[in-house]
Amino acid sequence: MKYILILLAFILLFSISCDTTLSEDLDKNEIIDILDSIQSNFNFYNLDGIMQNYHQLFLHNGDDHDWERTIREIRLSEYDELHFENVEIDLFGNYATANFLMHLDETITDEPSDDNGDISYFYREFGNWKLCGKDFVILP
Repeated sequence: MKYILILLAFILLFSISCDTTLSEDLDKNEIIDILDSIQSNFNFYNLDGIMQNYHQLFLHNGDDHDWERTIREIRLSEYDELHFENVEIDLFGNYATANFLMHLDETITDEPSDDNGDISYFYREFGNWKLCGKDFVILP
């Protein structure tokens, strides 16, 4: 009986640790899917497709959701291609930060950067990740 309890405790501990890792992997994959969506929509000049990944309360360096839409529209007119490389995700509960190299045509930036970084910050709400900006605040 004692060995059965030890075996059950080991199995429970193992399954709990697997669930956490699996959950983190799923979250990271969902964020990578968002970046892939932004990349694809950018390359097909689909502004609405890009903006569907943004939280309505987006705030980054004083820029809100509407201004971010304008920034995306300007970038669509200035550049032909967007590509992400070396994506790494750091999770902090319902928040996440994506670190990556962003290629806009021949221009490469290491994100998040001081100048950009607007597509590096994520918030999970109702089970879905959205871009939120680094100054994002949840209203009570």
